[in-house]
Amino acid sequence: MVELVMTAPILLLLLFGTVVFGEWLIQYSILNDAVRDAARYVAGKALDGTDGTLIQGADWTTLMSQGQNLAVYGNVNGSAGGNIPPVLPGLDVTNIIVGQDPAALNITVSTTGYTYQSLFGASMPSFFGGTIATSFPLSISTTMRAL
Repeated sequence: MVELVMTAPILLLLLFGTVVFGEWLIQYSILNDAVRDAARYVAGKALDGTDGTLIQGADWTTLMSQGQNLAVYGNVNGSAGGNIPPVLPGLDVTNIIVGQDPAALNITVSTTGYTYQSLFGASMPSFFGGTIATSFPLSISTTMRAL
């Protein structure tokens, strides 16, 4: 019985750490897929067919908004009046940045300000005093050449 009392806290900490790491990997993968899909969509539509340059002005603003919606909600139309939840909890269109490099004809989609939040809260208590942080910023960037 003494062995259980001595080892249970360590085993529980390892179990919780494994769950948090696994959940972090899943959220990272989902966000990476969403950013890559948005970059692919925007890169496919960003090239102006008449002169081989990237679109500008209102057309670019619309395409940028569609890319942000695709990354956050999984479709270019957005949340459809709040009926479609984001692909990750707490993800918003303000966390997605869509940019262009007209000289190289590149499109970049990246994340900013999105923080992974664990199931167990922002931190876990440590055995040695203090806490262990379980929230981490997720920063992903994808660059594709306009087609």
